[in-house]
Amino acid sequence: MLLAIDGVNSWGGINGKRIKLIIEDSKSDPDEGKRLFNEIESSRHPILYVATLSSISTAVSPLAEENGVVLIPLASTAPEITKQKEWTFRHYPVANIEVPPILFILEKLNIKDLGILYLSDEFGRSVFELLKQKFERAGGSVKSESFEPSEFDCKRQIAKLKDTEAIFSVGFPEHFEKIFKQLRQENYQGSILGSSDSAIPSIFNVPEANGAYLAAPIIYNPNYLFAKEAKERYETKYKKPFDHFAANGYDLLKILTGLLEDKEVSRENLRSLLEKGFTYLGVFGEINVNPGQRDILVPLHPAQIVEGELRYLR
Repeated sequence: MLLAIDGVNSWGGINGKRIKLIIEDSKSDPDEGKRLFNEIESSRHPILYVATLSSISTAVSPLAEENGVVLIPLASTAPEITKQKEWTFRHYPVANIEVPPILFILEKLNIKDLGILYLSDEFGRSVFELLKQKFERAGGSVKSESFEPSEFDCKRQIAKLKDTEAIFSVGFPEHFEKIFKQLRQENYQGSILGSSDSAIPSIFNVPEANGAYLAAPIIYNPNYLFAKEAKERYETKYKKPFDHFAANGYDLLKILTGLLEDKEVSRENLRSLLEKGFTYLGVFGEINVNPGQRDILVPLHPAQIVEGELRYLR
């Protein structure tokens, strides 16, 4: 977000006004998130709020609704965050975006017997339920096992899924390095698939991840120029890999800048502009938001990790 703001401000900001980002740390504690929201609201009264993680976004969304200010959750996957909301708009993939690339891969591999290892939270369950429904409707069979967010040893669950032709896992990035290693340690012989949270550079270089299939954003395609420029600037400035979590914040600031250019910069007008829908071409490719739609969905594509690199399948 800071990288995008630097770029926008160097060109004069939005309608001649510089953007300033107020940053506070919720410490991943919903109560602390609510306290900070109320503190910022009373002292700074910003145009909008951005929150990360489902737990924080869910906690502060009612406050945004009550105060009539736009809240945009990033890296927040709980399906209900934007439901029946007026001021809350999410920018991130959800279950109905995660599932199509995985179904494409399963069809390409001719998989008929699938194991699903899923995180036992709202997002994990939503992906599991949708994938199971669509895969079984297409004639496949599914076995499933869940794990808790604090659980990193999934060997027990893997043992129950070992006789399937493929295992698809959905979890947080910190789960995937261990899951891929445990699948290899348990000598699993089938195809390995992962949700988009496994599509980060730190996973690509894990030897046990080699050959795994993923649902991935387009930002890792070196030939996609929109992402290439942002990646080079980010990695030069911050000395760390440009992943889709960083891209999530960068893209949001670019979207907001485009919407507000030559428009009134106010809380009500920003909500109105977001609610009208828009088409945007950025680091995630083309994003189309229909009028009234409150999820600014990040497109995902079928891909495979091959010797430390991500290769797209279409």
